[in-house]
Amino acid sequence: MIAPAPAARPHAGAERAAVLAMVAATLIWGGTFVILRDTVPRVRPLALVFTRFLIAAVVFAAVQLARRRRVAPRGTWLGGGLSGLCAAGAYLFQAIGLTTTRAGSSAFLTCFGTVLGALFAWPLLGQRPTGALLWGLAAAITGAALITLHQGLALGAGELWTLLGAALFGLQVVVLARVAPGGDAVAIGAVQAAAVALVLLPWAPAALRDLAGLGAADLARLAYLALPATVVAPWLQIRAQRSLPAGRIALLFVLEPLFALVFALSFGAERFAWRWWLGALLIVSGVLIVEGRTLAPASRAARRASV
Repeated sequence: MIAPAPAARPHAGAERAAVLAMVAATLIWGGTFVILRDTVPRVRPLALVFTRFLIAAVVFAAVQLARRRRVAPRGTWLGGGLSGLCAAGAYLFQAIGLTTTRAGSSAFLTCFGTVLGALFAWPLLGQRPTGALLWGLAAAITGAALITLHQGLALGAGELWTLLGAALFGLQVVVLARVAPGGDAVAIGAVQAAAVALVLLPWAPAALRDLAGLGAADLARLAYLALPATVVAPWLQIRAQRSLPAGRIALLFVLEPLFALVFALSFGAERFAWRWWLGALLIVSGVLIVEGRTLAPASRAARRASV
């Protein structure tokens, strides 16, 4: 069982920076949906995931070597490795589910899985969700359903596989909530990426075959998936989890389908649907419910302390 995380609350400025880091991470991940739509027909999903995380592991390791840091402590290896195993399992089960599941259903269930991180954090970390957080999560996940579900949601075998993978994404949030506050974000990111690549190593031959036939445009998409989406965004998440509890991280993750909608409408040539804007309003409202009630009192307390 994962031990409870430290209870001390960070400075309001650190919390605000962490929120902005998570918003930036979800913005980057939101851009992957259009790119994946155009890349998956030429590269098999798990081969693509393996390639992304192999490149990310190499980049993280190079950065760590350039910083001339000493070998990471045992907690970083264990936490980063466990986080990577959760991510690898999540991607694997998501890929199995996608063989019989609509893309919209997969996107919603994956989003729902990150929300589960707020519930997992209660028994595993002792971080009990507040009433405001539960209301915010409910509003945000309803908004995500309006954005992602185009033809309803049926729970067949594919959906259950996807939900299992989604739950692992939620568990990954909890693992990082435990290890990130006392760890180095680059070292954790390196171990996490390497763990995913090792688990998906059987797909290396398929990755080599698929990559050999890619053109310049496809390689540019791969570069986005491997660098901003698999190096920068995870690093931002780990940095954010140094200051924010798992529940708030889970809520901020729901911004991802909102940003995916923005990219789909602006770059993906998707057609307008009124429910998308209602969904976007609910997601933003859910985030503001929680962050407005959390950051405002902390800022007032900081101002009083400085007087």
